[in-house]
Amino acid sequence: MNKKAQGNLFFIIMMVVVFILLALAITPGLRTTTTDAMNSSQIDCFNESISDQNKAVCDSIDIQPFLYGAAIVGLAGLLLKGAFG
Repeated sequence: MNKKAQGNLFFIIMMVVVFILLALAITPGLRTTTTDAMNSSQIDCFNESISDQNKAVCDSIDIQPFLYGAAIVGLAGLLLKGAFG
């Protein structure tokens, strides 16, 4: 393996680490924000008698931290696949 290929591989591994750390850093903040949004008086996600529309909004708010984290880690996986695949 020549020096340029080793440099590119090292750069890709560094970017993978950055993406994973970014996902780990963003997810707790998103979790706090979604909890605050779900506890608001307008949506009131913890009330059993809310409308179906508000239930759908609560579900979409609740899944956002997982989706953002999974998307960022997925990008890291794509970089690894490109480097070693």
